[in-house]
Amino acid sequence: MSPQIQKSTLVDHVTDELRHMILAGDLRPGEFLPTRKELADQFGVGLSTVHEAIQALSAVGMLESRPGKGTWVRDDTLDTLIHPAAVRTRLGELNAHKVYEARFVIEIALTELAARRATSEDVECIQTALEAMEATLDDDEAFVEADLEFHLAVARASRNELLEQFYHISRKLLVEVIGEMVKLPHVKEEALRIQRRIAEAIAQGDPDRAREVATEHMEHVHTVLDTWDERR
Repeated sequence: MSPQIQKSTLVDHVTDELRHMILAGDLRPGEFLPTRKELADQFGVGLSTVHEAIQALSAVGMLESRPGKGTWVRDDTLDTLIHPAAVRTRLGELNAHKVYEARFVIEIALTELAARRATSEDVECIQTALEAMEATLDDDEAFVEADLEFHLAVARASRNELLEQFYHISRKLLVEVIGEMVKLPHVKEEALRIQRRIAEAIAQGDPDRAREVATEHMEHVHTVLDTWDERR
């Protein structure tokens, strides 16, 4: 095998490893990567190999680098993997109810898995997002962002990156609808009440309870969606 082919294989390997770390939540959106020297030592490769792997992931929008600052996972990195616009193009027009049905199945499964697999760090991230929701009840846009962080923290805790991606897509497809639904009376307060119980079930490692409360949550979302639909 020629040195050129061997190096290309190493670059692909490191690129795949970094991509997997992002998908698995080991490297999260906004988080800085270890230094290039540390990555080279970790993967047992040269600095040039790490440099090329980072360039490859930066080219597709997963990473961003700045001299003197380092390299970090882009906040919108999940969009680069399976973009919601591509889903719309492939599947055609999707109404909110169809997307909701998919989210119903995905979210309940993620919540149950999170209750089985969440680490203490995961529980802390979920709690932090919950506190952000509580602090932004008077700000619809900030509340929606905090709610997204809550659900993404639960999804990461599931340790199933494929389901996490499916959730992310379904959420993005509903983003405009969600922004309108939170304006309805008492929606944010009720969502927060249920999210607290979900967080508690996950912290206690109770998958049965987590599934039960997640089902209640999705049934509540269905009711709110119907109300929003009627008022349009």
